[in-house]
Amino acid sequence: MDETSIKAIETKYDGYRFRSRLEARWAVFFNALGIEYQYEIEGYEMGSLRYLPDFYIPSLDRWFEVKGKPLNVAEIKKCEEFCRRKDNENIKFSILIGAPDALKIDRFFGIKEYVWEWPSKKYPDNYRILAPDDLIQTEYYSRFFLGLWVIPNVNEEELAKAAIMARKARFEFGEIPDV
Repeated sequence: MDETSIKAIETKYDGYRFRSRLEARWAVFFNALGIEYQYEIEGYEMGSLRYLPDFYIPSLDRWFEVKGKPLNVAEIKKCEEFCRRKDNENIKFSILIGAPDALKIDRFFGIKEYVWEWPSKKYPDNYRILAPDDLIQTEYYSRFFLGLWVIPNVNEEELAKAAIMARKARFEFGEIPDV
């Protein structure tokens, strides 16, 4: 069996049917922090592309795409096109790879993300290169860059507890994580 034939297991949690356990773990993370989220609220047609973002957090006006492994070029292009069409200059959009993991960089605590960089008026075609095997499987120029999502009003301890809770969440036999 090759890797492309592996299918994620749908998971019920918090009134949603998630396409994967990874997405459900992110929902556990959001719930543990008291962050209200919406899951796959709307699909978008963008020319020949169709795209359904994973999460939207209304209080932060922020979109998230969750992946278990680095994206391929087609997946990253969908995310880019969504950002361009939705609100190129003001959209807050992040790609999260893997389960929630709390990080500390200098004095900041947050979650590793790949965030959409708004094109500047001075340099509208300024792209950054993404490292292979990190966000994307092959060398490709994009406006997504590595960042740290510092969640408003969440301290280091709360962040760490929520990440641990999400990573430990089990759903195999109908378990429901205690949040």
